[in-house]
Amino acid sequence: MQLQDIGKLLGLQGVRITNISYEYDDDLPEKQTVVIQIEPLVNMEKCPYCSSEEIIRNGMLGNRRIRHLNIADTQCVLLAARQRYKCKSCGATPTCKYEFVAGKEQYTKAYKAHMYRISIGSTVQNGAEIMETPYSTAERFFKETALRIAPLTIASAQLMAQQSAKLILGIDDFAVRKGHNYNTGIHDLRGENLLCIIEGRTLEALRTYMSENPQLASLKPYAIVMDLAKNYHRFAAEFFPNAVRVADRFHVNGYILKALNEVRRRVSQGLAPHARMNLRRNKHLLNKRNDSLNDTEAGQLKQLLAYSEDLKAIYELKELLIDWYDLSYNYESAKVSYQLWLEKGFALNIAEVDKALKTFDNWQDEIINYHRCRFTNGIVEGRNAKIKALQRRRFFLRNRVFYEALIFIECNHEIASVQFEGLAW
Repeated sequence: MQLQDIGKLLGLQGVRITNISYEYDDDLPEKQTVVIQIEPLVNMEKCPYCSSEEIIRNGMLGNRRIRHLNIADTQCVLLAARQRYKCKSCGATPTCKYEFVAGKEQYTKAYKAHMYRISIGSTVQNGAEIMETPYSTAERFFKETALRIAPLTIASAQLMAQQSAKLILGIDDFAVRKGHNYNTGIHDLRGENLLCIIEGRTLEALRTYMSENPQLASLKPYAIVMDLAKNYHRFAAEFFPNAVRVADRFHVNGYILKALNEVRRRVSQGLAPHARMNLRRNKHLLNKRNDSLNDTEAGQLKQLLAYSEDLKAIYELKELLIDWYDLSYNYESAKVSYQLWLEKGFALNIAEVDKALKTFDNWQDEIINYHRCRFTNGIVEGRNAKIKALQRRRFFLRNRVFYEALIFIECNHEIASVQFEGLAW
């Protein structure tokens, strides 16, 4: 293989390889470094200061040591000749520049890009150890790249939302510190992109953000999916009055499941010790869908429901709600069958059920609207789990700008990957 072919394999454009050698560490003889001597392939054609073409070679200033990508798990260092030139017109004495490395940098652009690529899914510490680079240097490369990609990712995601034929938004909060600090995320459910992060979850915080970001307020969503938090519904009614407000299915199910578990706890207090233990050990079966149980689980569930008529009644009510979500074939039929479900629930005369059904009665329109737009915030909950993992992996970043940049990159992975590949390194 010719030396110029090696240069192509290493992604070194516009250079000539003049020598390849090895360096050894006196303390670690088994550790070696590949040293590649290079020089510019063509002379400088124009003066970078006055653009004059009257430029001539003016000696060498030694070699510039640049770290490049590893070769077969072996460190690679480029010794780039620092060719000096002189401009006859302005008298400047510039040195040659290489396309694959920025001025005065000690690492190639490909090296910095690779450092970002291996760190984005794990930690900077992991990337630094793999590439045998000081942590502070690896962190600097990672931050520089992330802060370049994030604005492009946000702009691309918001543009896709504006161009969507039938935009569906999802709104939900996630904790920075549970019980104290929260952020609100607005998502494009159809495009599966995170559009913005709002600091806080109060109505005032949402209003302030929208006034400062008119491009988001200009969106015209067909529907907005959210939980039953009043702040979010007021916000949606104020800024997107024509959008269908949909109560998230899984948050709604949570209210009937809460009532079911309250009944279970009440019933267990009056049971014999072995029955109480059996009910507690197999309580997860009460939360599962009936059609997802195997034969063994179905038999165990039947035994649990035999402990109490109240427990059996609310379990059947829970299953009827699932059937209502799955089997209602249009909005009008869903509206009728929902009323029948409510009447059946109130007729049970179970205190825990009556308490839960007040919520179902007060939010009828938003719950039934699911059958006008069959979207849930399942994707949003998945992203919230990603954000939680990111916060733990990055040890709860204090820099707000970098913190948000990483969230956008993590949640909009496909767009961020495209933007990364398109960066002008």
